[in-house]
Parts: sequence; structure tokens; C-alpha cells
Amino acid sequence: MKNRFNRLTSKEWLPFQKSWFRYESDEKMLRENIRFFCKAEVVDDVFAYWGKDFKTAKKICDENEIVITPLDDVKTESIQFAVIDARGFIDSVSDKDDYITARKNIVNLAIKVYERIEHKRFLCILIPNRQIDNRYFPFAWDLAKNLSSVFSLKDEKIACTEMETNVQEERLFQPTKQLFYCLYFKKDDMTQGKFIESSVRYFENNKQLSPSSGFQNQIPSWFILKPQPRKKNEILHPAKYPEDLVIMFVSEFTSEGENVFDPMAGTGSTQLGALKLNRNGYGTELSEFFADIALSRCQDFMVAQQENLFAQQKEMSFKILHKDARNISPGDFPAMDYILTSPPYWDMLNMKGAENQAKRLTLGLQTNYSDSDKDLGNIVDYEEFVVSLTEIYFNIIELLKPGGYLTIVVKNIKKKGRNYPFAWDLSNALQERLILLPETFWCQDDISIAPYGYGNTWVSNTFHQYCLNFQKPI
Repeated sequence: MKNRFNRLTSKEWLPFQKSWFRYESDEKMLRENIRFFCKAEVVDDVFAYWGKDFKTAKKICDENEIVITPLDDVKTESIQFAVIDARGFIDSVSDKDDYITARKNIVNLAIKVYERIEHKRFLCILIPNRQIDNRYFPFAWDLAKNLSSVFSLKDEKIACTEMETNVQEERLFQPTKQLFYCLYFKKDDMTQGKFIESSVRYFENNKQLSPSSGFQNQIPSWFILKPQPRKKNEILHPAKYPEDLVIMFVSEFTSEGENVFDPMAGTGSTQLGALKLNRNGYGTELSEFFADIALSRCQDFMVAQQENLFAQQKEMSFKILHKDARNISPGDFPAMDYILTSPPYWDMLNMKGAENQAKRLTLGLQTNYSDSDKDLGNIVDYEEFVVSLTEIYFNIIELLKPGGYLTIVVKNIKKKGRNYPFAWDLSNALQERLILLPETFWCQDDISIAPYGYGNTWVSNTFHQYCLNFQKPI
């Protein structure tokens, strides 16, 4: 296949496809972006740049025979790719009002790009989220939602750095390590070119409360986790998350003897992980088939503990009900200290032709959660799906103690050429009744990369999962 999009061979194309990367330097990051998004042939169309590293960007462009111009000075030239490094804007922000001013400047730059950029070419914006004192500001999410009225929001990459965060107060949840977002926008047939402010709640309920006991601050902002091979009964579930993930978060958000809950128990990962840490594991599961597996796994663990004469015996308990999470009532369970869960990623398991689906069909395994019309994974309309999921979470937080925590493992979704920022939309909806805390990323590094869009456009392989964290107000 002939590559008409950029200057890379297929071997060079693949590494850039991963949706997260280890940040080493601005120069390396700029070089990879410029080489990927600039045309295969030498042309007069320009690369437009705004930020603190123009000298570095010019050096890279000179090496690759690419014409570069400061975005401030773009006049009649045709832009083939643009970068706005908004990290400098955000570094000076101290509150919401400062950010709104910065956002206006970024939007004005983006509109200038839109007016001059070629059809089907990309704009990249570098921007972090930030915690300021005890408030968390998802600046990247807000900017992406607002700019999606100008450009099509196509993708994101997570820049994972080794730089440590400054923990401002040990009683607040603040992950270690820093990161920032590379947001990618495209001028295409769905673009508006006009700014329409998006109505979001990102800054309405973001003041973290100090708990009675502090955090260990052992969860990094990003981490690589390779799940252990699934056992025979675990592989029956099409989207199981690993107990190692459960142990990481349950250790941070709870103490021994406390209660942990998952309203979508699946094969019991959350409950089993809680029991291993001497916490109590509770949950519900819509599928009777998977509920039975979850119960069996927990029972086998408890029996093994009782038979181990050298194990220190703990008074732990578990309870998993075969029940629709919509119908959970306070009388079903005791009060919970922590909720950890991962919902269906919309109806993606019902998408025909998915590689993982084909493998499971070959093995005679179930490819979706269930065929029930009550199953969230069978809702076709995206907006209806987000509303229904939000209603479930608003129901189950009635079980959560005031000041308690909730973690939801999700990812943004690409479907039929469109990008659905599921993690951001869900966070926005939940902030009506929950306090937003800093997100963390489970980065996957053990999956084969596919050359999506090779030769024509860029579509990443989504190899990062959001671990969204919330606190229930007191």
C-alpha cells in the first residue's frame, strides 16, 4: 500500500500508533509528531507552531525539508500540521478564571489554524490537567470538549513522564508522577469552524475533602500492568480486569476490615481482590452465569484460607447477588467504604469483526456480557447509555459512606470513524453528585499494535484505560 500521508515506512508508522508513550524530551516528542503528520512529499505547505520550543521545532523541520512558521505569523500559507503547546498557558493558571482566559487564547489560536489548515489535516494541542491546592481541574477535558465545536476531536495520546508530583497534603489523594495530554483534532466534513462554549460541570464539584486517615500516595498517575493469565473459569468472561489492579486501588482507598463493593461483579475480581487484602467483598451481577462463577471463586478462596493452618485467620465476608444494579437497595448490603468497578464500554463487544471477538468465537467463548435487554452493553444509543450508567452509579452511591471513594475503570471509545470521550462524559455527569479527584491510567504494553489508517490517516491503538476517581460529599 502506498503511503500518501507522511514520510514513514510501515515499520516506523506502528510505534506512533500506541495511545500512550514514555515522555523523554520535547525534542523527541516534536520530532515524532512532525514526521508523522507532515506529508510524504516535500511541499511548500507549512508546519505551524506555537509554544516555547520554536527553535527546536525549526531544527527538526530543517532536517526534514519542512517549512515552519510561528502560528502568530501565519497569513495566507496553507498549513499541513499545527502544534499548540498550551502547557505554558496552564503553568500560570491559579484558578478557574485564569483558565477561562487561557482557554480563550488557545481557542483563538485554534480558530486561526482552522481557517488555514488543509482539509483532513491535524492540529495537536499539548495540555495537562492540574490539581491546585485541594481542587482538581481537568483542563484537557474541558478544552477538548469546547474545541470539538471547531474541529473534530479525533484522538488523544497520554505523555507519561517520570517526574514526581509534589504531594501538597498527605491526606489528599494525589497520584505520583506527572503526565500531560496530546489532543488531536482534525478538519473534516463534520467540522464547524465556529466556537460554541460547551456546558460542562468539570469545575463545579472538584473540591477534595480530607479523610480521617491519610493516603499512602502509592498509586502513580500512570502505571503498566500486565494481567496474570486467566484461569479456566475466568476466561469465560469477555472483559475481565485483573485482581492486581483491584489490590492496587483497594490498598490505597481502604483499611483492613472495611467493605468494598462492585455493582458489576463479573467473575468476582473486585470481591476476590478485597478478600485477599482482608477486606470484605460485596457486589451484584446481572448475569446468573457470571454471578455463579464469582461466588465459586470467592468460596474457593475462603475454603483454602480455612484449610491453611499457617494462615492468620481473619473474619472476612463476601456477598454477591444475582441482581440488576438498578434495583440495588440499602437493605441489600451494609454501608460501603469503597466502590471499584468497570462498566461495559458501551456496545463495543457487539461490534462485528473485532479481532478479540473472532478469537473468542474460534474458542467457542461468549463474546458479550449477555443478550438481556437490561444489559448496558446492549444499548445502541450512546447518550442513552451514558444516562443509564449514570443513574446506576447515583443509585449505588447510596450505599457509600459519606466521604467514601469510588473508582471506575473505563476508556474513551472510537466507533465507525467517530471519537466518543466516554471517560470525560461520564465524569461530567457524575460531578452532579460526586467530587472529581485526579485520574490515573492503566497503560497496557503487552498488546500487538495494528496499523490502523496506514497510508491515509491516523487512528491510534487505544492501550490506556482511565481509572476515574471520585469522593462522596459529606
